[in-house]
Amino acid sequence: MSPPFDWIFFDCFNTLIDDFDPHGDESGLGPMQHLPVKAGLYADVYELRRDYLSWRQQTVKAQPEEMPIQDRLRALLERRSPPLSTAALDQLVTQMVDCFIQTYPATLRLPAGVQEMLGHWRGTVSMGVVSNFHVGALPEQLLESFGLRQYFDFVVDSAQCGYRKPSDQIYAIAAATAQVPPEEYHRILFIGDHLQNDCLKPRTLGMSAVYFDRSAVRPRSASAPENIPAIQHWDDFRQETLPQILGLSSSPP
Repeated sequence: MSPPFDWIFFDCFNTLIDDFDPHGDESGLGPMQHLPVKAGLYADVYELRRDYLSWRQQTVKAQPEEMPIQDRLRALLERRSPPLSTAALDQLVTQMVDCFIQTYPATLRLPAGVQEMLGHWRGTVSMGVVSNFHVGALPEQLLESFGLRQYFDFVVDSAQCGYRKPSDQIYAIAAATAQVPPEEYHRILFIGDHLQNDCLKPRTLGMSAVYFDRSAVRPRSASAPENIPAIQHWDDFRQETLPQILGLSSSPP
C-alpha cells in the first residue's frame, strides 16, 4: 500500500537530533549559564533558569515571530538590577552566544534508529525539516554534521524565516517550499516530539500528523494522549506500519 501522502515534514530537535537535558532542565542555557552568574546578575544558575523559563513563556512563546538568541539574551538580561552598562551588556551577550555556538554541538546525539528510518523512507516520499531554533542555519549545519542532511529536500528554521511554530506562517512557508498549495495539505505528514507544534497544529491545517512520544526517555515530556497517532521509537515508523499508526485501512482500495 502506498502512503496516503507524498511529503513528510520532520521537526528537528528531539526528533531527528536529541538535545534534551537528561536531568530535565528545559532552559537550553547549559553551555553558557555560568556567564550571567559570573557577571553578578544572578545568584546562581538555578535563579537564571527560572527567570529565563518564565520570561520565555510570557514573551517568546506568546508571539509568532522568532526571536534570535542574541535578542533573547539581551531582552532578558537588561531587566536585571543593578543594570550593566551598554558596553558590558554587549560583551556579555557576545560571550554567551559564542559559548553556546562553540559548546552546544557537543551536547547532541542521534536518537536510536533515525538513520535507518530515513533510509527506509528515501525514494518513497519527499522529506523536509521544519524547526524552531534561535540560531539561523544551525539546524541545517547540524543535520549535515550528523550525516542526515542528504535525506531532505529543504530545511526551514524559524530564525531564518522569521516565524516559529505553531504560527501559521512557518507551516505555510514550508508547504510553499515543497510546492504544496493549501488545498492539498493532505499530501503532507508532519512528525515531531512537540504535541502542539508537530501534531495538533498541523492537523488543524489539514495535514496528517504523528506524535513522536519521547516520554520514555526524556524527562518532563508528555506521553501521547488517547486517539493521537504516536510512535515511541523510529523502528516503528515504517511504510508497512503507518496505516495502523494513522488508523487507516491497510487494504488497497
